[in-house]
Amino acid sequence: MDRPSYDTLLDHKLSNVPLWTHREQLATSALMGIWRQRHVVVFSLMLALTVVAAALALLPKTYVGEAILQLDLGHRETGRSGSQGSGVSLEAAALVQNEARILKSRPLVRSVVEELGLVNDPDLVANATATDIGAAVARLVPPALSDWVRAHLRGILPEPGEMDPDALHRDLAIRNVLSHLSVTTDNKSYLVTITYTAKDPEKAARIANAIAETYLRREVQERGHATDRLTAWIDTQIRETSGSLRNLEAQVETFRQRTNILEPGRLDPGGDVENVAQQQLRTLTSQLNAAVLARMNEERRLTRVQEAAASGSIPSSADIQGSPLIQGLLERELVARRDLGQMQVRLGAQHPRVNEARAGLGEVRARLTSEVRRAADTASADLAAARRTESDLTEALGALQRSMIAGKPDESELRTLQANAQTVRERLVTLQRNRQQAEADRVVAQATASLVVPAEPVLFASSPKPMIVGLMGLLGGGLVGVGAALLLERRDQGLRTSGDIDAASSPRCLGMVPLLPARAVSTLPSATPSSASEMPMFQEAIRSVAAGVGLFDAASGCRLVLVTSSMPGEGKSTLCAALARALASSGRRVMMIDGVPARPDAPPIAPPETSTGHDLAPARSGDATAANAMVVIRRRAGLPAGADVFGTDRFRNLIDDARKQFDVIIIEGAPVMLVADSLVLGRLVDTVIHVVRWSSTKKAILNTSLQRLREHGVVVDGLVLTQVHLRRHAALRFMDQCSFYVKERRFYERLGGRGRPGAAPPSRTA
Repeated sequence: MDRPSYDTLLDHKLSNVPLWTHREQLATSALMGIWRQRHVVVFSLMLALTVVAAALALLPKTYVGEAILQLDLGHRETGRSGSQGSGVSLEAAALVQNEARILKSRPLVRSVVEELGLVNDPDLVANATATDIGAAVARLVPPALSDWVRAHLRGILPEPGEMDPDALHRDLAIRNVLSHLSVTTDNKSYLVTITYTAKDPEKAARIANAIAETYLRREVQERGHATDRLTAWIDTQIRETSGSLRNLEAQVETFRQRTNILEPGRLDPGGDVENVAQQQLRTLTSQLNAAVLARMNEERRLTRVQEAAASGSIPSSADIQGSPLIQGLLERELVARRDLGQMQVRLGAQHPRVNEARAGLGEVRARLTSEVRRAADTASADLAAARRTESDLTEALGALQRSMIAGKPDESELRTLQANAQTVRERLVTLQRNRQQAEADRVVAQATASLVVPAEPVLFASSPKPMIVGLMGLLGGGLVGVGAALLLERRDQGLRTSGDIDAASSPRCLGMVPLLPARAVSTLPSATPSSASEMPMFQEAIRSVAAGVGLFDAASGCRLVLVTSSMPGEGKSTLCAALARALASSGRRVMMIDGVPARPDAPPIAPPETSTGHDLAPARSGDATAANAMVVIRRRAGLPAGADVFGTDRFRNLIDDARKQFDVIIIEGAPVMLVADSLVLGRLVDTVIHVVRWSSTKKAILNTSLQRLREHGVVVDGLVLTQVHLRRHAALRFMDQCSFYVKERRFYERLGGRGRPGAAPPSRTA
C-alpha cells in the first residue's frame, strides 16, 4: 500500500541556504571534527616535539664569524686617476659591489685555504673521503664492467689518471669555504661584511679574518704593481724626452757654431737691445709655442672630456674649466642621492615618494650628462680656436720670417730651435716630478680598505635556532594532526548523531536510545513499571520513539509496526521489548511477534516460549488480561522450514484476529541485508522502523539496506539510533537528543526517584 513517509514532509534545498551560512556550517563542522579527534592532534604535537628534540640533539651547531671592512673609495679614485691620468670615476655602489665579488673570488679563497692549511681539514674535505672509498670500491669491480660503465658515462665520471688526491682535496676545500662564505654590502655606506659559518667558533672567526687580511694584502700588492707599471712608463718617457732634448741642444750648438750667432735678436755679444723685427719675431715665436702647447692641452682636455662623457662619469673641474652649472648639478646629484637613500630606508624601495626621488635623480643625471656633452662641445670649440690661433700665428711668423729671410734667416731658425728645446725641457721636468711622486706613493703604499671590526669567536650558535625549529615543528605537527583529524572524520564511522542522517535521501530520525547495562537488558522483558523507572533516560527515549510514529494515539485503531535493521546485533530485540513494555505500561494492549528465524542462542530479551507444535508460539507475559495485556509470540522455525511463514493465509488470519484484540502489534523483522522476511512484512504493516546501532553500522550499509527496502516498495517511516554510549557521545560535542541526557542527568535521577534525600517520587496519571 502506498503511504507518504515523514521525510517527504520536509523539503530542504541547498539553494535556499545562504552561501555564508553554508560556509559557516562547514567551518563549524570542521572545527568540531578536529575537537572530536583532538587526541590525534595532541599525539601529532607530542610526536612533533619529540622530533624537534631529536633534531636539536642530533643537528650539529654552527657558529658565525663576522668581519667588517671599510672601503676608502676616495683614496682608490685618487690612485686610479693618478695612474691613468683620465679622471674617470665610477659610481660608489658599483665599486663596492666589485670589491665584494673580489672578496668571494676563487683565487682569493684558494690563497686562504693554502695559507691556513685547510686542505687537510676533515670538515671541508669530508666528501673526498667518500670519493676515496668509492674509488677503492671501484677497484673491486671487474674490469669489463668498469670499462662498460666508464664507456657509457664518459664525460661524467673522471678518468683514473685525472683524480689527483691533493688537487681533489684542495678543490673540495675551496668549494666548501665558498659555500659557507657570505659577503654582503650596504648601499648606504662603504662597509662590507664578511660572514663565515663553521662548526667551530674559533675556525669561523679565523677564516673570516684570514679572508679580510688576504684581501687587504692583495690590495697593497696590486697597488704596488700599479705604481711599478706607472714608474716604468714614466722612465721610458724620460729616456725618450732626454734623447730629444739632447738632439735639440746639439742642433742649437751646431747652428751657433755654423752661424756664429749666440742669441737671436741681438746685434753682438755685448748685450745691445734687439730691434723691432727681432722683438716681433721672438714674440711671434713665443706665441706660436704657446699656441702649440695650448692646442696640445686642448686636444688632451677634449680627449678626457669625450672619454668621461662616453663612460657616463663626470670630468674633472680643470677639464670643464670650473663650470658653475656642472658644479651645481653635481651638488644636486649628491643631495638627491642622499635623500633617495634616506627615503628608501624610511619608506621602502617601492614607495611612490621613493620613485619620485629616483626619477628626480635620473633627471639630474640626465641634465648632468647633457652639460658634460655641452662641455665636450665647448672643448671642441676651444680646440678649433686654438688651432686657428696656431694657424694664424704660424702664418704671421712665416710672413715675418719671409720678410726677414733676406737679412736674418739664421736668427729665426736658431730661435725656433731654442723654443723647441725649451718645450722638451719643460716636459722632461714634468716627467721627473711625476716619477718622484710615484716613488713616494710606492714607499707609502697602503690598502684602499681597512679592517674596522675583526671577527671574534662567539659563544652562542647561530643554528639550529631552538625557538624557530620548535615553532616550525609545532606548526608542522599541528598541520599534520589537523589533517589526520579531518581525514579520520571523513571516514565512515556510522551514524553518531541525528544530524548525520541525510534528510534528502533517508528517513527522519525518530529518536536516540541510550545504551543499557547488560544486567538491565537481561531483566527488561520481565521488568515491572516500577523497576523500569530505574532507567528513566532509556524509558523516555523509548516513549519518544513511540510518540514519533503515533503509537500512543488510541483513536487510530490497531497499529501494525515492523522493526527492522540492516545487520544482526543492532538492538532490535531490546527496542521491541522496551516499546512493548512502554505501551503496555500506558494501558495499550500490545502483541509482540519475534519474527527472527530461530537460532540456538536465543536473545536474553525473548519471553518464555510455549511449545505448541506450530511455527508461531504465543505466550502470556505477566498478568496479562484482555484489557491490559502484552503477548509475545516467538518464531521457532528456521530459514529452510519458514521461508513462507509471513506470506501464508494462516499468518494473515493471525494478524486479523490480533487486530481485534490488541491496540499495537510489534513485529521484530529479520535483518534486511540477510533475510527477505522484512521485505515481505513491509507491505503488510502500517509503520516501519529501521534500527541503526550508534557509531557501529556503516553509512554505506545503511544506505544499501534503505535502497533495498525502497526497491521492494517498503517505505521506512523513521530511523532509531540504539545503544548510544552517553559518555562517548558527550565527548563528541554533538547537539541532539542524547546531549541533554548527560547535561540534565540529575533531572532524570529525580524523575526515577534517586534525587535528593526525602524527595517524593513524581506522580503520573495515565
